[in-house]
Amino acid sequence: MPADKNNILLTLIYKGEYHPISTYTNEYSSLMTLISARLAIPGFGLCCGMGSCGTCLVTIGNKYTSISRPVLACEIRVDDELSNTQITIPEPRY
Repeated sequence: MPADKNNILLTLIYKGEYHPISTYTNEYSSLMTLISARLAIPGFGLCCGMGSCGTCLVTIGNKYTSISRPVLACEIRVDDELSNTQITIPEPRY
């Protein structure tokens, strides 16, 4: 990671397992590409970032509160707003 970039620390939660992630702004084009690169989840993000199918639906919450919100990961930028968040990825429905 380049020295002039701020670290973004977040946690991906998939199948009850916690995956701490350290990244930086613009390392990935979206939260969907970050998740796809870090976790091998069958069927996740199949629409390739178009925001029309829902295959990248995740829930973003803050580990300090119980408030969370569902979002499409393809529409979320990887930036400082993701710092200290917990992103829950639902198991695929077959």
